[in-house]
Amino acid sequence: MLVDTHNGARGGAGEAAPAEPKGAKNASYDAAGETGAEVGPQVIYRDPADVRTVMQLVSAVAVLMLMLLLSVCGNFYMYLRRPDRIVVDRTSGRTIMINDREFGETEAVQLGPDRLTDQDKRYVVGEFVKALYKIDPTTRASDLERALRMMVPMSAQKFSIYLRDQRVLERQRNESWQAAWTPQSIELDTNNKFIARVIGKQDISRVEGGQVVEETRQLQLMVKLIADPRGRADANLRSGFQIASIDYKELN
Repeated sequence: MLVDTHNGARGGAGEAAPAEPKGAKNASYDAAGETGAEVGPQVIYRDPADVRTVMQLVSAVAVLMLMLLLSVCGNFYMYLRRPDRIVVDRTSGRTIMINDREFGETEAVQLGPDRLTDQDKRYVVGEFVKALYKIDPTTRASDLERALRMMVPMSAQKFSIYLRDQRVLERQRNESWQAAWTPQSIELDTNNKFIARVIGKQDISRVEGGQVVEETRQLQLMVKLIADPRGRADANLRSGFQIASIDYKELN
């Protein structure tokens, strides 16, 4: 009689645990991972070569920014600084200025800060009167244009209208006027330094009735000046003054 010892043992010792199916252990690990079992802290390390590259780029940018700042400061300083110069009086050979340092003056040159002077007033008045009363047919138009540029715009407009209405230029052109101007005195008024009084002689040659006529006129002029808001400009001959008005009378 055959006896099932396996079953008998199971029955005698109690019921044995059933055998685990294949792959059960792995399945339990996977389930633990899916259900959020605790995992140790993760540490991320950066590549040292990458860190060195970033630091080198930051250093390069910092150096470039510093150089740019120095360049801007240097350009600003060069823009503001007064230019160095050397002034030599060629009449005597003396050096009177080096790098903005004055070494005195000579008989022909005097150095100082720029300011408008009475000499500037006399100069612009003399050139203005000369442009009006020295008549050269070949340069008459440009001379009058130059004189008008020296005047205040409103005064220049009124003076142009006067010349047109009185047909002054037309008469001078038809009679072939030529005139030499000799200034005899240009003085500033003692009570008002912006009024210049001029005395001069105009020697005129013109053609009238087919004959050459010589004429000499002694003129006394009063020229009023005003400071040009533009300062020293080409229009005012670098004098800093404009002509506000002019009045004249003949002395003979």
